[in-house]
Amino acid sequence: IKGFDFDVRVQLGAGAYVCGEETALLQSLEGKRGEPRPKIHFPTDRGYHQKPTVVNNVETFCLASRIVELGPEAIHNTGTANSPGTKLISVSGDCNKPGIYEIEWGMTVRQLLELCEAEDPYAVQVSGPSGDLISADEFDRHIALNDLKCGGSFMIFSKERSILDIIQNFNKFFIDESCGICTPCRAGNFILSRELRKVRRGLVTELDLEKISQWSKIMKFSSRCGLGQTAPNSIIQAFEKFPEAFEDYLKQESQVNRSFDLASAVVEYDSIIQNNHEL
Repeated sequence: IKGFDFDVRVQLGAGAYVCGEETALLQSLEGKRGEPRPKIHFPTDRGYHQKPTVVNNVETFCLASRIVELGPEAIHNTGTANSPGTKLISVSGDCNKPGIYEIEWGMTVRQLLELCEAEDPYAVQVSGPSGDLISADEFDRHIALNDLKCGGSFMIFSKERSILDIIQNFNKFFIDESCGICTPCRAGNFILSRELRKVRRGLVTELDLEKISQWSKIMKFSSRCGLGQTAPNSIIQAFEKFPEAFEDYLKQESQVNRSFDLASAVVEYDSIIQNNHEL
């Protein structure tokens, strides 16, 4: 715009995952610890140094410039009615052609898997560790606003991968990346880690899996920001969509403590009680 000049400064952050939350990002930009602010004011009211601030993803600004350059009609000619245009997708995992793909909104998961030559796909993690874990039954879903929303990441897992390994890895990631400011996220991730280790050792029943799901929902509905709210997503969805992956770890109620001999443990106590009765 003629007569309108401004400077652009690129600010390097420390790389904390939690700074994907807009108020945590503003904290980092101000030189403070990256942690979410209470939602008393939105950034558009009080943001960077308490001034009105618009926070957007870099891709949003790039697309805005393309719309200005090409016109809205060119964008609406691709994609779907509710999701016009294209999307950059980072594809990784068990496929022959990993990399960055630009796809039209509306492409199905199956089409993308064929495009990258996925190897016997069993599950796909969409939008990173905090996104959706989908099964083969969902491969015909469309990548679009009104179906399968996608932040831009596809991690492909073949049948050789362990679902338990995957969700434990994601859980460790969130333990490391949690800012620790709220109890549901800080403590919840550690509780889930402990319970998942019990699953691996085969010391759980269906009731224990239900408790893990309950803890996950507590985190989802009471954490302070999106990181804690979405951290248990993969765990919840793994239990719902891949129950067969946990069958080998489940024990019958009577078998959980099968190595503990209750009768031997209380024999001395029983002897004392019996002697007291005789007296």
